[in-house]
This record gives sequence, structure tokens and C-alpha cells, in this order.
Amino acid sequence: MFFCAISGSPPTVPVVSKTSGTVYEKALIERYIEENGTDPISGEALTKEDLVEVKAKPSTLPPRPSNQTSIPALLTALQSEYDAIMLESLEIKKAFQSSRQELANALYREDAATRVIARLMKERDEARDALASIQKTIGFASAPAEAAAEQPADETMEEVGALPADVTQLINDTNTALSSVRKKRKPAAGYATAEKVKTYTQINHVPSLHATKPAGITALDLASDGNVVVTGGADKAVQIFDLESSKVLGTLKGHTKAVTHVAFRESSGESRLAISASADKTVRVWGESDGKWSAQSTLSGHKGEITGLAVHPTKAYVGASSADSTWSLYDLAAGKEIQTYSALPGVDGSWAYSSFDIHPDGLLVGTGTKEGSIRVWDIRQSNDLAATLQSHQSALTSLSFSENGYYLATASNADPTVNIFDLRKLSILSSWKLPSENTVSEVKFDTSAQFLSVAGTDLRVYANKSWDELLTFEDNAGVLTAARFGKLGSEIVLSGMDRTIRVLGEKAE
Repeated sequence: MFFCAISGSPPTVPVVSKTSGTVYEKALIERYIEENGTDPISGEALTKEDLVEVKAKPSTLPPRPSNQTSIPALLTALQSEYDAIMLESLEIKKAFQSSRQELANALYREDAATRVIARLMKERDEARDALASIQKTIGFASAPAEAAAEQPADETMEEVGALPADVTQLINDTNTALSSVRKKRKPAAGYATAEKVKTYTQINHVPSLHATKPAGITALDLASDGNVVVTGGADKAVQIFDLESSKVLGTLKGHTKAVTHVAFRESSGESRLAISASADKTVRVWGESDGKWSAQSTLSGHKGEITGLAVHPTKAYVGASSADSTWSLYDLAAGKEIQTYSALPGVDGSWAYSSFDIHPDGLLVGTGTKEGSIRVWDIRQSNDLAATLQSHQSALTSLSFSENGYYLATASNADPTVNIFDLRKLSILSSWKLPSENTVSEVKFDTSAQFLSVAGTDLRVYANKSWDELLTFEDNAGVLTAARFGKLGSEIVLSGMDRTIRVLGEKAE
């Protein structure tokens, strides 16, 4: 390979000087001769005629740039190219996930439209039957009515779901009844206002519930009368307590590990039930008869601890999530499992659940995972998701649907951040951080859809829609585990790991 004596680089058109025998790039040496008329190396007189072109064979290509000739440089270049490909892949994945959510939303809307059409067709057929009956009564036969009776059966629209037909029908009927009045419903007359909540202070407390070893009330729910509470403890027991009479109505034993969640089931014409979930992988149902509480059934089948519990709006079913990547729907009357919802193949991310709630209209179920995402299910389908939402970077330990059905609150006990999702847009509407030293045990909307309580290191109450902080209560001796509004919002009942139930309200003058 030749090198130009002027530039030091391999010449594209090499020539040799007759006077000095030196190799030059033709263009460079010709320009030098025009300016100086001498050989740049020997200094002797030189003309263009004294240059002899070199016919190099085979023809050589210029070498790579110097920054591409070492192994570290090549590795750097390859790393840069890999990073660019990974960034492009990330953007593609984001676009794909966004498209999936948009498709899920569209399918949900299509399903709703289909149900509306089915209802309208049913009403049309009923109206035709009524008209035919009237015409027959007055002795007039209607051709259109006869034609309607002869309509093909393929116009009948049926919904095919994962659940048994009778269960699906009850869920659909409940959804229709609740969703039709939800938008028009206002808080009950006399319900507490935001200004009233701001004045709440502790007006009652019940210490020393549950055993001392291990100590702590881990879960709480409040009956609709605002007087009776059900609590679950780290001592494996469930207790029913009357706040008005300060009397324990029942201590229920059967769980072999700490109780994680409790809930009341109250339905008109039926006796009150208390439902408890535990780290022992079971859900237990307790019934009341003549003022006495006893075990009614045990719901099992999960291979991991129960991490969430919610009574379905039909009042006939209860749902529970587990750390074993499944959640189940149970029939309370029969004491058996109706359906198990397992991880779906081909869908990335964690399916180990750490929280659970059912939408107030009864069709949607929210399950929080240990990686901070939310799996939203149509309860009638066990083989498809309605949506997947990303909330936190740590386990999602609490979530709650608002009573108006529009919002979903989420929190993690490893991150002092509260997120509010707008379910109409499937995106975060509002988000705020608590002090860094705070932990969050539970987020919970009240039944009037006016307030959101956040229990943990302390209690904080926020106004719905504006999300302004209305109340902070810090006089607890241990971490608070739950909060419930009762008696038209005039009281807030709290449970804590200090084995104490506290009641907040307006202080009597």
C-alpha cells in the first residue's frame, strides 16, 4: 500500500516523481507544482510531465477511519447501535400497549351497545305482544303482529360468558338496575359535608381488642347501621363488636394464620354474614342467628395467601384474590366456588395479586399485582382482560372503586403515593405523595362518593374530584389498617395495630 508524502494518507490516484522517486496524491502534487514548481521533498524543479501514474493492482480501498480500527472502538459502536435498537423496541412496546388498551375500551363499549340493543329488542317484542293481545281482545287480527311472531330465532341475541347462565343473568340484572340510577343518585339527606369532616376529632375509642401476641387489628368493616364492626386480627381471630353497647358479640376462631381482610354481607330479607380472609389460603363465612355468631362455610382452593376480599353488589357472591396468581368468585349460599380466573397466556407481567375490589355496578373487577399494575376484568369472562393499568413500581396493596363508578384509587405500602384513575379514560387523573416516612395500609372511598380515606401511619381524608385534604388524624399509637364512614358520614371508624378501634366525629359541646 502507498502513502502520499504530503498528506500521509493512501492516495486515490498515486503518482511518482521522476526527480525524487516519491509517491504523491496526484491532485495534491499538481496543485503544489502550480504554486511552487519544485518537488516538495528534494526541492528540485518539477513539472507535471515529470509525474508518472502508478497502476496498482489489485486496486486497494481506503482503510477504515482510525476510530473503527480497534476492538474497544468497535465494541462502543456496537453498544450504541444496540442501545438505539432497544430504545426503538421500547417505543414499539409502548405503542402496542396503548393500542391494546384502546382496543379493550372499544370492546367494552361494543359490549355495552350490544346489551342495550338486546334490551331494546326485548322491549320491542314485549310491546308487540301487548299490542297483539289488545287487538285480539277487541276482535281485530293484526298482520304485523302475526309477522312478528314468525320472526326467525336468529334475531335473539345471547351473551356467552365464562359463568353459568343463571349467575351471568343475575349479574347483568344487578348491573342494569344499579347503573341506571347511579348517575342521578345524590348523597343521602343529612350526609356529612366537607366542612363538617374538617372538624372531626376522636370521640370514642375501644382498646385491647384481640390478643396481645401477636398483637394488632389487621382488618375492619362497618355494618350499615354504623354500630357493629367486624375485625380481623394478627391473632387469627375474627371479632364482632357493638360500638354502641361496647360489647363483644362474638369471637370467631378457625383460621390458622393472621386474618388479612374482613367484610359484612347485608342483604334485605337475609341474615347478616361476616366474611373473613386469611394468610392460611382460605375464606370463611360466619352467620348470625338469634344474636349468636357461628361458622357457616369455608371457601378454599387457593395455593397462596388471600390478599383481597370484596362482596359483589348482587350480595349473593364474594370475590377473593390470592398471591398464587388467581382470583375466585364464590357463591355465598351454596358455599362453593363458581369460577377461578387464572393468568392469561401471552400477557406479560406479574399475576401474583396483592389487592382486590369489585366495581359498584358489578361487571368489572380490579386486581392489583405485586409489580404495581392493575388487571381489570369483565367478571363474566375468565379468558380475557378488559384493561391493564400501570400504577406503582412496587406491590399494589390497596385499591378502591368510587361509588359513582368513575374513579379507582390505588396505593402501595412501599410507596407513599396515592393515584386516582379516571376509568372513562383509563389514565391517571390525579396523584399525590404523602410524607416520605408515611406508609399506606388502605385507600377507601365512602358510600356517598364524596370522600376518600387514606389510612396508614396516620389518617387523611380527601374531597372527591378536587382531592383537597380535609382532615389529618395523628393521635394513633400504631399503624392504622382501615377506615370506614358510618351514620351518614358523621363518624369515621378506624382500626390499628395498637389493638384499638377509634371513632372520629364532631365533639359534643
